[in-house]
Amino acid sequence: MSERFTIRPAKTSDLGTIADNLVEGLSTYRGWTPMAWNPPARTEMLIGLLQRFPRDGSWAEVAFVGTAPAGHIMIRPDRDEADEARAGVALLTQLFVREEYWGSGLARQLHELGIAGMAERGFSSGRLLVANGHGRAQAFYAREGWQPTGGLETSGELGLELAEYVLGLEPDR
Repeated sequence: MSERFTIRPAKTSDLGTIADNLVEGLSTYRGWTPMAWNPPARTEMLIGLLQRFPRDGSWAEVAFVGTAPAGHIMIRPDRDEADEARAGVALLTQLFVREEYWGSGLARQLHELGIAGMAERGFSSGRLLVANGHGRAQAFYAREGWQPTGGLETSGELGLELAEYVLGLEPDR
């Protein structure tokens, strides 16, 4: 089934929709996370989004079917623990598609827009952290050319181990 998606740049007024996408997306993690694991509450996620977007250089694209949210992607300049920008590196922080649209091609569309946005902004590479054990997401990123580095981090917000992936970008022509 082919869906007709409307995808546009996100505004601050879309952060509630993005938080809702996160709630739904993270709820699907329960199929492979420890039984006691719980995702952050919507309120926590929304407060974090409001504090960061776009102050930290984040940009996002949101997707809809009609007026119903379908997914989003969010990216920002990468920063290390000292909050120093990692020169030329963009961090793909979120790519969530609502479960009813899995397999529709929306994730690939959002990903392509995100990669194009990285290149347009002059980034030479991308980095992302994906939940270790989230086989579906890891397979998607591998198909899209991302390479695992073997690096692992623990997310304080999620309480999950995250695997690092990197992608070299073609200069925007």
